[in-house]
Amino acid sequence: MQITDLVLKNVVEAWTLPMGSFSRLIRAQSQHAPGYVSSVGLGTFVDPKTGTGGALNDKAKRSSFDLVSRVNVHGKEYLMYRAIPIDVAIIRATTADLNGNLSLEEESVICDQLNIAMAAKNSGGVVIAQVKRIGAPGSLPARNVDVPGCFVDCVVKVDPKDHDEWHPMSFATRHDPALTGEIKTPRDAIARAPLDLRKVIGRRGAMSLRPGYVVNLGIGIPESVAQVAAEEDMLDHISLTTEVGAFGGVPSKYYV
Repeated sequence: MQITDLVLKNVVEAWTLPMGSFSRLIRAQSQHAPGYVSSVGLGTFVDPKTGTGGALNDKAKRSSFDLVSRVNVHGKEYLMYRAIPIDVAIIRATTADLNGNLSLEEESVICDQLNIAMAAKNSGGVVIAQVKRIGAPGSLPARNVDVPGCFVDCVVKVDPKDHDEWHPMSFATRHDPALTGEIKTPRDAIARAPLDLRKVIGRRGAMSLRPGYVVNLGIGIPESVAQVAAEEDMLDHISLTTEVGAFGGVPSKYYV
């Protein structure tokens, strides 16, 4: 049974939180902090006053566990995203040495691997790392170690013949050196968008761009703003970012 089936059949509780808030929640757990306080999510479905507090299915809605609660700080209302213990953390890296040190040289994005590992260890949990290759102790330069071995309990190596299926860069990309910064994708490699409703919305959003702007793009329709900006030669004059920390350029899905 897949995770989706477990959620839809109410076998397990399912929760949905804003990506950035979930990242901060994990960081809070790694620090033994009670949680993360933010105005993000106020008045939305994750707000327990106006929505479900992030509960996605009936089992979560019936739970007595309050993952998100309203708090008052200095006379203002905020949401508290409660830190939760992590029993098992599964993270991914490119290389591990025999001491468990991990490096991420061929991963497309460096996200919360270290914070997740620290949160699990501070919870008394277990950290499992999936990697493409294993090296001898000392083969990773200290500055290249992204997750120290003291935070890793188990390493699983994916056979080379299975890299495309089980260790690709993303659901759509096996390996792209542009995503690791080894090369830059030529501007003319970005496909022009067809003139459809999605592009109309993206073009309307792009009309608000001004030289020097730093713009955070969400997933979905906001990605089309980047494509229009590339077509209009705006990428040299603005900086586009995403919630996961990628800075500059356009979403990789638009490469031809």
